[in-house]
Formats: sequence, C-alpha cells, structure tokens
Amino acid sequence: MANFINAYNLTMAAEGGYANNPADTGGETFKGVSRNNNPNWSGWVTIDAIKATNPPNLNAALNANTALLTAIQSFYQVNYWNANQTGSINDQQIANQVFDTSVNMGTGRGAQFLQQAAGVTADRIVGPATLAAVNAANAETLYNQFIALRKQYYINIIANNPSQAQFRNSWFSRLWPYNPNQA
Repeated sequence: MANFINAYNLTMAAEGGYANNPADTGGETFKGVSRNNNPNWSGWVTIDAIKATNPPNLNAALNANTALLTAIQSFYQVNYWNANQTGSINDQQIANQVFDTSVNMGTGRGAQFLQQAAGVTADRIVGPATLAAVNAANAETLYNQFIALRKQYYINIIANNPSQAQFRNSWFSRLWPYNPNQA
C-alpha cells in the first residue's frame, strides 16, 4: 500500500511556497492550495494575518507557522489522497503520480488518467474495479501510460492558451521517470 507522506513530500517539493502569479488560473496559492479553487480553506485566514504583518520574507514566515503546515498536510490528505483511494494503490510511484496529478489538475483528472492507463471505464471515480486493475497491471507500463496522458494534457493546455507556456517547465518537471529500483 502506498504511503501518503512519501507522495506529499514529492508534491510539496514541486509546489514550492507562496505565489500570486496573475497568469495562474488558480490565483493566489500557498504550497499548491489555490485561493480561487479553495476560497473557504481555513488556512487563508492565517496566511492573510501573516501577510498583514509585512514580514521581510513571506515564505519564511508562512513556513515557520506549524499550525499552517499541519493544516496544509491535512487538507491534501483528505481532499486529494483519500479522495482517490490513493493509499490502496500497491505501487508507490503510481500513487505519487495520481496524487500529484490530483493536486495539479483535480482529483477527477487524476482518477481519469489512472483509469485510462489501466484500461477501465474512465468515470473519474476510483473504486474497486479501478484499484483491482491498477494493482494487477504491470506497474511500469501503467505508470508510463499515465505519464503520457498527463504530458499530452499539458501540451494541449499550452496549444489552446499559449500564455500558459510559462508553466511548461514546472509542469513537465512533475513527470518523474519510473524507477524500477523503487518498486
């Protein structure tokens, strides 16, 4: 069974800290939690309070708040890890990609790519049939199919909206190669 903390740490390394890029459709974000998509997340109150103090290094001030970091981790576990039953996936690397994709593109898209790669009906809800197919598949083959779907999705975003090309390197950096030694 896959481990949440392993996946969480990989995704947090890709997400970084606080950002407010006007070209980002998620708007203001902290560690990947976007205000536009999660306006009622309780952490925004803490972030706004810290921003109001005009700290010399906003990211350092936010990262020093252990309650905020705990809230981030809990938010991701409940809303992105548990939502797709990611802990029931046997291969950690597949679970890492499903989780990271869910964070970056939404849980429905993470489930859809997993189902497409596993060759089951893509209803965007991970259930027993999806998990059985995923856990019975050749992990490296399924992983590479998942990565191909994710990469093509990013390419399509950029083709449809060239202003999003500025995120290409960041997006593609999340397409970690499969490592059979980690299986």
